[in-house]
Amino acid sequence: MVILLQGLHGQVTTVDLRDESTARGRVLNVDAFMNIRLEEVVYRDRRGHISKLADLFITGRNVRYVHIPDNVDIMDTIQEQLRVISRVRNFGGDKGGRREYAKNKK
Repeated sequence: MVILLQGLHGQVTTVDLRDESTARGRVLNVDAFMNIRLEEVVYRDRRGHISKLADLFITGRNVRYVHIPDNVDIMDTIQEQLRVISRVRNFGGDKGGRREYAKNKK
């Protein structure tokens, strides 16, 4: 559910990675491939060593689990993201988007 993760923009969350490490930080961006960019990151490697990073880019294939903050209403977040997508897709109004060319009838 990438759309839910995109709705976490600006929220602080924890991302568990496939190699048993974790990253906790503020979500800057999530793309359609579930690549996640965090800022103000506390990174814990699988041995338990902790590092503080200004920002971190996590590829989607390395994500095991994303913790949804308790204050986030999942359904409201998904619905808001769907509204945003709908506005972008309907940017041109009734005449925007794809149109078939008029076919000449003989």
